[in-house]
Amino acid sequence: MRNEKMDGLRVLGIAKASIATVTTTAFDFGTPNDIDLRSTDWARGCRLLLVLRNTTAGVADTTAWTVQDAPDNAGSIGTPATAVTTVIAGDTLAGGTGDRYSVIAITPQSGRPWIRVNLTRAAGTTDTVVGTALLIAVPLTL
Repeated sequence: MRNEKMDGLRVLGIAKASIATVTTTAFDFGTPNDIDLRSTDWARGCRLLLVLRNTTAGVADTTAWTVQDAPDNAGSIGTPATAVTTVIAGDTLAGGTGDRYSVIAITPQSGRPWIRVNLTRAAGTTDTVVGTALLIAVPLTL
């Protein structure tokens, strides 16, 4: 996991996932695979932006993203549930075909410091899709 600062922005995690079957794959942000906001220099009150991008050579298969948050369970991710998100730009989290992107704002919930991002193949097995996820903390002063 990277923790780079760019004019006040903080990169909290970068991940890639590849999917070619009807399944759900979690993005791997490094050890641990999910992001524990407490282990980053994210400060409460900062906005969280998630930039998602899928690329594929095909246009037949439907893929979607899910964003979850979870409580802590003895230092590991607890039971994830759908996070509170808002689409800022691009595609919705719901399924689509071909190349797609979305910029999502995540509203962290009290007592739920873990973030998990998934890539889901909803239908089809023709195309391999490679997804990338970039989680950025944005101070309120920007």
